[in-house]
Amino acid sequence: MSETGEEPTPQKEPPPAVPPDWLDDELEDDDDLFETAAEIKNECRCGECCRRMIIETELDDAEREPKIKERGSPIYLPAEVTESGQKELIGYNLNDKANDYACTFLDTTTNLCSIYDTRPWVCRVFDCDGEQREELVQLGILPPKGRSR
Repeated sequence: MSETGEEPTPQKEPPPAVPPDWLDDELEDDDDLFETAAEIKNECRCGECCRRMIIETELDDAEREPKIKERGSPIYLPAEVTESGQKELIGYNLNDKANDYACTFLDTTTNLCSIYDTRPWVCRVFDCDGEQREELVQLGILPPKGRSR
């Protein structure tokens, strides 16, 4: 009690740095995107997306294709944003220093994926011949249609 006889005003705790629901909402949004996305058949075969983009997979991909666990670099969610307070494995990065930072599964002599039948979902839905091609052009990864490098 204060000297005036009034109850002290309770101090509010500062809001958490990352609201607990934030992460779940973000992951759910991504899950919805992948669940509704249809697998794409690309005929490009230039390998530039595999060479020049960061390729991150999810745990489901590593369950389907065990080589992802063997050759990928683990990606952890920091302890500060997990419910458990411990860092948690959320996926794997496939870019490999030994492969000049291209995807570890890209055969750089043929530009083909060595795990094509079990490739990660992100690779299955990436459309380098459609809408996403324009993004690759804007990033300077691919030349505009009709031009070669």
